[in-house]
Amino acid sequence: MNGPGAGASPGRARPPVVVGIDAAGSAGAAVEWAAAESATRGCGLRIVHVFRPSLPADPYGVVAPMDSYLAAHAAADAVLAESVERARTVASDIEVSAHLLGGTTLGALLAEAGRARLLVLGSRGLCGLRALLARSVSAQVAAHASGPVVVIPPPADGVRPAWSPPRVVVGVGNGGSCAPAVGFAFRAARQRGIPLVAVHAWTPDVPADLEAVHAPASVAEAVGRRTLERALQPWRASFPDVEVVAELVRGEPARTVGARSRGAALVVVGSGHRGHVRAAVLGSVSRSVLQHGGSPVAVVGDVGRDPAPTPPSREAPQGNRAAPSWVRATGSVLREARHAFGRRASP
Repeated sequence: MNGPGAGASPGRARPPVVVGIDAAGSAGAAVEWAAAESATRGCGLRIVHVFRPSLPADPYGVVAPMDSYLAAHAAADAVLAESVERARTVASDIEVSAHLLGGTTLGALLAEAGRARLLVLGSRGLCGLRALLARSVSAQVAAHASGPVVVIPPPADGVRPAWSPPRVVVGVGNGGSCAPAVGFAFRAARQRGIPLVAVHAWTPDVPADLEAVHAPASVAEAVGRRTLERALQPWRASFPDVEVVAELVRGEPARTVGARSRGAALVVVGSGHRGHVRAAVLGSVSRSVLQHGGSPVAVVGDVGRDPAPTPPSREAPQGNRAAPSWVRATGSVLREARHAFGRRASP
């Protein structure tokens, strides 16, 4: 059902930015952020609210009159109208539509994410069990959505955050699955005209057996550096105007990315899943940043809309074509380590 401010034409070529609001209207910061993003991207803004009123019954099981339903419906329309006005105060020239949706909250938001350019959700800033339940909706949507999901924290009440340089922060994981998140971060940094900080955390290898045999820490660090550079290399060529700061940090990934992201304009992380089974939960980094971060967080899955650029490739030897990239990278680093350490690194 269309609410106030409806006006998006069904044949729009560009998918809109979609923002989901709740009945309490506590997603004001999300609406403002989504409106600014729509104006920057040159697309429409679609405001949605999932409406599931309860029909109360008296002690005899008789359903109450429709007055309560109509009142709830009118309240939902009022929340939508307020959100439309808030969006237009941020960007008066964008096309805004408002819609009441039926069904479950998770199902409706996932359907919106599938056709949206970007799905924006708000966070209520609650504490305890209520905070856990409220955040679980955003986490579930981010874990299952086929497109990027941005979660906006509520503004701090009476607390002025310390100044932090404007930047976009992206967490770079192992393997090629972080490519959609890295690409999203590069585009966000160019769009805002601010630097991009790419963070990769590494830890020393644990002993493989009771004899405590493991590679030197320098090998793990070299593998981490190679992983970070390979993740950034194709995007550097496509975005030469974006200033990139690559940070290789020894530490636990979730804590490292969280510490580096304080005060950032946007934090970008991958969803950390592969396929439908592992999509049921977010990766540890994404989950931690969503729960404890104070900046807008973009969770970008493996099936994003923006594929990684194809860098010019050299003809690889026949024996290396079937090997995964992380295997080739590790083998190259180990060969360098053997050369540096001599016989100590040899088996």
